[in-house]
Amino acid sequence: MKIFHSVRARIILLSTILLLFFLIVYTLTVWTVANSYALMNTAQNNSFSLSLLLNEVSGNLDDVKALVTRMAIDNELKYHLSYFDSDLNSYYDSFKNMVQSNPAYNVIDRFIVSDSAYSNFLQAGGPNITAGLPLRKDYFITELGHIDEENAFSGVFFSDLAHRNYQVIATVRPIIDYNNALTIGHVYASVSIDALLKNIYTYQRMNEAKLYVRFSDMAYKVDNGSLIPTPGLTRDSSELIFEGGSGSIYKEDDGLYLLFCTDESNSFSIYLYFDTPSLIGSESTMPLVMLAVLIGGAILIITLTLAIYLNRVLYAPVKRLAKRIEKIQEIDFSTDETINTDDEFGLIGRGINSLSSEVTDLMEKRLEDERKKLELEYRMLSSQIDPHFLYNTFNAIKWMAKIQKADGISEMITSLSRLMKNISKRDANIVTLSEEMSFIDDYLVIMKYRYGNTISYYRSMDDECMDIALPRFCLQPLVENAIFHGIEPRGTGAVAIIARKFGENTVIMVADNGVGFDTQKKESKGEGMFKHIGLDNIRQRLEHTWGDSVSFSISSKIGCGTECVIRIRDKEAE
Repeated sequence: MKIFHSVRARIILLSTILLLFFLIVYTLTVWTVANSYALMNTAQNNSFSLSLLLNEVSGNLDDVKALVTRMAIDNELKYHLSYFDSDLNSYYDSFKNMVQSNPAYNVIDRFIVSDSAYSNFLQAGGPNITAGLPLRKDYFITELGHIDEENAFSGVFFSDLAHRNYQVIATVRPIIDYNNALTIGHVYASVSIDALLKNIYTYQRMNEAKLYVRFSDMAYKVDNGSLIPTPGLTRDSSELIFEGGSGSIYKEDDGLYLLFCTDESNSFSIYLYFDTPSLIGSESTMPLVMLAVLIGGAILIITLTLAIYLNRVLYAPVKRLAKRIEKIQEIDFSTDETINTDDEFGLIGRGINSLSSEVTDLMEKRLEDERKKLELEYRMLSSQIDPHFLYNTFNAIKWMAKIQKADGISEMITSLSRLMKNISKRDANIVTLSEEMSFIDDYLVIMKYRYGNTISYYRSMDDECMDIALPRFCLQPLVENAIFHGIEPRGTGAVAIIARKFGENTVIMVADNGVGFDTQKKESKGEGMFKHIGLDNIRQRLEHTWGDSVSFSISSKIGCGTECVIRIRDKEAE
């Protein structure tokens, strides 16, 4: 076969030429421009979001600063702090109204006014106040130790006034009596970082962004709802690419891009690091649209040329093959020599003709097999007992027992009837734990009558375990083994079936306090209703149903009983 007689070779050759052409043209004319537009588009989208977050945080901090200033110069407060016979608590209502009316009240953690000796306090703020430590001099002085009085809201720290650790940022300002230039008190305000940066935390989680914030000279990494101090975060080694009103873009040495936004006072800033943006997500602009139209036209011309060519080399032989397959669907299994060509389609054609011949032979064999099957089914049906006859017979015996007030016989016949009905349902290979327990309950009713009071039965099931799927009859052989091989040799004992839900695991245990056995010895087949179902069979059917999510274990000690445990791990939690 010559190389160009192969359809595959012709498709590969043409596809390679077209691919190289488009790669060269597209790379040289589009890449640089598209990459630049994608970068700017990504930066603009993020810059708009960060500007909103920046304005929100800066606005809240400015409102708190304004409240601190207003409180520090309030003449009524100064009066109460200047005179020893004045009651500072009488100022509390005015103080509380000023704090709660501030626009930034929802981010304020604590707002405190104290005298110069730190002996009298007024306090207002969020719910952390009632859950915090009592406000006293030593705690308050320790809290003030975190604050730079010359630089408001300069650093984040963990509040010493709280039972639990949470981050705050705070400022303090002295209250000065300008009549004598003495400090008569202090105004302290702390802001909850969780409340202040709530939307920044949400933005970081939703976008999985590499985000940093800076308060004055202290920088922090935003990491899953908390701030981690990051000293040395600067832009000294960064290359400025773009500088605008809403933010500046820098290129880092490691190839990342930095979007930097800061407020007018440069007291709060946001840093966003991001990778080179994907061209697929960039916004289309007019030059790119025109270029896309030109490339689209070239693609259309080349596609039409390719379609005409492929019509000749692919469609014609495929059409012949399709007609042959249609005839096969119409039960025409005759051979067609016209599809035996010299290329790959000829291989398919010869395969179809060969398959047609084999199908003809198989159909003849199938007819013979069906005839034999009908004969076998007739023989099997002839030897079966009609289940309805058995159910009707059991029902008649049950009512006769009731008439004669033989309640035990009636209960045994009822349980036996349900057992036979359950066993005859061979179609449902998978049942719920609830259905399996119904079968076991009926079985144990019969066993109790057989063994009298020598067998005790205990079951404890969590409701959420009852719908777990199990292979039919996987627990009954365990119960049967417990009775025949554990309790019967001892003479008396108990069987327990327990199902519990532990997190992602469902555990089912069948246990007895019988004679036990040596687990190192090879298992023997049971002699009861399911004597063909061994422990290996149960384990294999559990693994077939649940795969790697199930484990089956047996522990036993001679003289102490046996425990069989099935542990099923929830597949949705994997």
